[in-house]
Amino acid sequence: MEVVIDRRVRRKRRLVRLFFRLLLISLVLAAGGAVGLLSYTKMQGPPPLNVSQTTVFYGADHSPIGQHHQGENRHWVDLSSIDQDVIDATISIEDRRFYRHMGFDLTRIGGAVVANLRAGSMAQGASTLTQQYARNLYLSHDKTWVRKWNELLYSLRLEMNYDKNQILEGYLNTVYYGHGAYGIEAASHHYFGKSSDDLTLAEASMLSGIPKGPSFYSPLFDLERAKSRQAVVLQSMVQNGVITQVEADEAHAEPLDFTHDELESSATVGPYFQDAVESMLIQDIGIDPALFEAGGLKIYTTLDPDMQKEAEYWVDREMPDSDLQTALVAMDPRTGDVKALVGGKDYIESPFNRATRATRSPGSSFKPFLYYAALENGFTSASTLLSEETVFEVDEGRQTWAPGNFNQNYANDFITMLQAMAFSDNIYAVKTHLYLGTSRLVEVAQRVGIESPLDDRPSLALGTSDVTVTEMARAYSALPMVAKR
Repeated sequence: MEVVIDRRVRRKRRLVRLFFRLLLISLVLAAGGAVGLLSYTKMQGPPPLNVSQTTVFYGADHSPIGQHHQGENRHWVDLSSIDQDVIDATISIEDRRFYRHMGFDLTRIGGAVVANLRAGSMAQGASTLTQQYARNLYLSHDKTWVRKWNELLYSLRLEMNYDKNQILEGYLNTVYYGHGAYGIEAASHHYFGKSSDDLTLAEASMLSGIPKGPSFYSPLFDLERAKSRQAVVLQSMVQNGVITQVEADEAHAEPLDFTHDELESSATVGPYFQDAVESMLIQDIGIDPALFEAGGLKIYTTLDPDMQKEAEYWVDREMPDSDLQTALVAMDPRTGDVKALVGGKDYIESPFNRATRATRSPGSSFKPFLYYAALENGFTSASTLLSEETVFEVDEGRQTWAPGNFNQNYANDFITMLQAMAFSDNIYAVKTHLYLGTSRLVEVAQRVGIESPLDDRPSLALGTSDVTVTEMARAYSALPMVAKR
């Protein structure tokens, strides 16, 4: 009997020792796996944090005139520029242990696993702010185990290579708040018409409750439901010790004024002008197109918003309802600054910019450059030439050319340069052009800002080479400055 009992005792001892050995091996393997995983994520280096942002265009008065983004209205701001109530509310409702975990919270994960096993699906999540940030940057929002594993790896890479404040700043600038607003700055302007550093506790707690379900909890869709969610956020802040119950009650009772501002509005002031600025930045200044598409730029321009609106008004009023198109450029002759630009009747129907890209023969509007060349070479406003029907020999006498005046009207007498300009006399212009030598007009035109190729021939005096409206405006802007000197 004693032998049997002794065998049983020894068997139990062996089982106990085996259990502890297996437990110890499991702990060693788990520790090794954790060290290996952390080492792997550290060696992978910091994941890229390139997030498309909204580029804002500003007019000469520094007012926003438009914006450019890839479908995600986002304006990145530093953590120090975000109201503390937003930070406290976000951490309280989303991840109270944010500053104490390594990217994932085992306690929350355990609770979520149990809940999901009971539900038989991925019904409940346990994502920390770091995991949500990783998902916003790199992953889809599918509720699968594979996605959760990848989310964990990216979270560890973030935690191993960035500090907590950098991660929190990234999260607040990438999380979706509904209505096309990505990030707290865009959301602040969309809902309350103010910057994220100027929010009240009531506004901050309202915004912090939206990311759980941007469409479901948007106060613009259902204010009562949004207020209920705000109450949950405020109670989380009380439990987290960042506000008192009295402050929570006062914030929940505070009326909210939902107001949009210019930062939220679409680009409607000078869309052709904005396209021209983008083209200049990329082609002339050399900004990488990828940098421009990534966004986050603040582009200050010379556009006068009031003058631009006036230009668009008159184009819309005066242009007939037909296939005819037009272009307009208003430029400050003292500086060369473009103050208004219209590239067509309707940007939505035709974004082709006729002010900068379409070339047309300028006709008699090219003559002032010819007469300026003449003034530089001994002519005066009183210099006379005979205005009559004339046949010119060109191409060294191999051809003849007979330009005419409008309606074949000739003075049939000597006229001054001043008279020739007033009546747009073509004969006077061609005689002057040939007297000076055709290269003189080309040289002057290029000097005042004409960049399109110019044909060095007699008909150039009548504006037969194609140029853009912008070139003509720039060239004309040089004339008042010359006259002033």
